[in-house]
Amino acid sequence: MNTKKRPSANRLRHSIVVAIVAALLVLFALSPATPAQSIPAAERLPADTLFYLQWRGLSSQSDAAKKNHLLQLWGDPDFAAVRVAIAMAFQRSVAAKRNSPSAPDIMSFLPLLDNSAIVGFIAPPASSKPSQGSDVASRVASFVVYDATGKDDLIGKLKKIAEANGKDDAIVRSYDFGGTSVEVRTEKETSYSARAANYYIASNRKEVIEDLIARYHASDRPSTSITQLAEYQAIRPYVDPDAGASFFGRVPDLNKLIPSDPKGQQIAAVIKNLHIEKIHALGGSASFNGEATRFRYAFLGDTSPGSLFDLAGSSTASFKTQPVVDPGPIFSIYRIDLAALYKLIRGAAAASLPPDNAGSVAMFEGMAQNYLGMPVAEALALFTGEIASLTTFADDGSAQRTFAVTIQKKQDVLRVLRATLAAMIVAEDTSGDTTYLDLSFPYRDSATGQQRRSFYYVAVTPDMVFAAQRKAALRIAIERFGGKSSGSAPDPELVRMRSLLPEKLSALSVADMSRIPWDKVIAIYAKQLTDAAKQSAGASNQSNPPSEPQFDWVKLIRPELLSRHLHILISGWWKDTNGVYFDSYIQ
Repeated sequence: MNTKKRPSANRLRHSIVVAIVAALLVLFALSPATPAQSIPAAERLPADTLFYLQWRGLSSQSDAAKKNHLLQLWGDPDFAAVRVAIAMAFQRSVAAKRNSPSAPDIMSFLPLLDNSAIVGFIAPPASSKPSQGSDVASRVASFVVYDATGKDDLIGKLKKIAEANGKDDAIVRSYDFGGTSVEVRTEKETSYSARAANYYIASNRKEVIEDLIARYHASDRPSTSITQLAEYQAIRPYVDPDAGASFFGRVPDLNKLIPSDPKGQQIAAVIKNLHIEKIHALGGSASFNGEATRFRYAFLGDTSPGSLFDLAGSSTASFKTQPVVDPGPIFSIYRIDLAALYKLIRGAAAASLPPDNAGSVAMFEGMAQNYLGMPVAEALALFTGEIASLTTFADDGSAQRTFAVTIQKKQDVLRVLRATLAAMIVAEDTSGDTTYLDLSFPYRDSATGQQRRSFYYVAVTPDMVFAAQRKAALRIAIERFGGKSSGSAPDPELVRMRSLLPEKLSALSVADMSRIPWDKVIAIYAKQLTDAAKQSAGASNQSNPPSEPQFDWVKLIRPELLSRHLHILISGWWKDTNGVYFDSYIQ
């Protein structure tokens, strides 16, 4: 066994993370992909894996890049300057930190993304008991498996950066495990790393890295693996087999992870009241195999009332608010059960309180009832769960948003709104069966630093609450809802893409990107980023506030590029007795 002083393991991990994150930001800045590398199959992972995220490597996407619109955008030569500028901006944002690679170094690490990788977490051994004062994070093991084929020089370069910049020392030793040399780095924590066959493997647990070395070094599949989990098998239908990236997770028996001390028991009580055990598995993928990029994932479990699944409302073939938002170009509708969600959160909050504060929740509810004029649960039940938003664009490119929320018992809703918005209501009037509330609230102008007042408008009808930045927008929304105004004929391509989703949905989002004034939106966004950075610098009393160049990558985005490659985004989610499912397409 060899032991000597070397730069901190934390420094090396920081350099690797910075390089990989920067590379991900410019994911497709590479030249044409190299021949496909072997994929570190997730099927080799042990059965006690809790979560993993798998990246199949850019080289696996070379065929997809020929037809996929999103990949074509990132690979467009006219987008090259943006990719480089993003890398430069990221490097500047971390330049003040030690061991940060230079911008050229970040660009040189991009080929790391050619190859595949898996990162994830593994549950502690069943025989391991949580000790008093321990926490879940300290007991769960983390791991990385990276296909290092042809990338040894880059991995060595990362190590040299850590050695050149590291000031602290770490104790480094190595030992042999079945013919594989395992490096052990100990500072405040201990980490393990090894090169096994074509793979670079790392973990924070000795037993985990040794198990992974055996699994990925062997030519045959292991006798036990994640594939034997019922949760893994259940999630496979919701993961595209040739996806560029995929993930899987499951909820373990948390009682085996939580210590038995008072704080741990308090956490256990919260988990029990949230009924986390009803969530059995989650998983999904990102696929670039067609013209449209597809993102899909699912949460599987018992969706009967009394769990976090209550957040998702029922799935139907139509939405009551659809006429309000149909004109687009951007809209979203989603349905949630607010009353059920409140009941769930209330139970968890009550469980989290120590015995001497057990009455705090009831006291809060009593105060809220006096304020609202009715119990909190009753007030939430007035809002029947469907919420919609419509985004349009003014002549200068600024976004104008209109919201619509389904309700019942208009007069009770008005009572709640008057109570909660009393300090902001500056006027109220009624026209027919619609009551209008004009709101005003102060804000600080980021450009001048002066205090100004902003206005917002609310309209309450027997079936709906509308809110918008302009009163005229409220009237238009009300007319659409009442069928007095209709939008243009639906885009055939949008109709086709809607058919890719199930008929019955709990939520629907659409963005017709061909109708977005990209030139004006980009200019506004760049200014907002700069103003926010300057305001943040002023708040923290920095003597050298950030300058506009760090946001040059935004200004370099050419509007015609986005219009050329991006046309429609559509997504939806739905619910049945087995789970909640999400699907989206970008074309």
